[in-house]
Amino acid sequence: MTGSLFEIAKKIREILAEKSLTEGRQSSMLAAKYLAAYLEANPMKQNEILRKETLEEMMADIKSCGFFRPEKYDLLEKIIPKVGGYNNDPFSYNDCLNDEEKVALHIDTEYKVSREMVECMNERGLSQKDPRNIIPVIYYMNYFAVGRKYKLLEFKARGIEKVKIVCLGGDMDCKAVEHFKKTYPLDSVPALPLPECDAPYCRCEYVAGDE
Repeated sequence: MTGSLFEIAKKIREILAEKSLTEGRQSSMLAAKYLAAYLEANPMKQNEILRKETLEEMMADIKSCGFFRPEKYDLLEKIIPKVGGYNNDPFSYNDCLNDEEKVALHIDTEYKVSREMVECMNERGLSQKDPRNIIPVIYYMNYFAVGRKYKLLEFKARGIEKVKIVCLGGDMDCKAVEHFKKTYPLDSVPALPLPECDAPYCRCEYVAGDE
């Protein structure tokens, strides 16, 4: 886990939170777009629905974060679906910056840097510490958030009254969650991510549970 990942995640959260307040951005995260279809689908189809909404939310955040060139949004729309699983970088690495170009952009020469990525970003995006982390952070923020949202709505539809907060374990977990690992009534379970969350993105989940 690198400091640059935490740094860019914190920056993105701050930018998106500020935009929600100053521009009155109504996030579609407030309601599941495809809930009826999700509840009727088998697990494989449910995963397809979650992925579809994750990519939609991801693209909305890409446009809101101010790190990318608007004229590249069409290209980003096409390549973002490459993200997922073990691949969290949609850019082509057939053409990469040389060390001189990376130094000029203040990018660490240790890593391969896609020219396609650089061409999609504006000056503000490229000025971030390790801009290669921007897309992965936005993806994982939305991947876990969309899954949690649908899970709570599924529990409600199934009449489940009690839920627990669990985390995946490992260095990525925030310290705050340790105080919230207990059973809650569905209607009063804390929203995730927790305000005190110090992870780059919240990986906690809701599961059905009884006392």
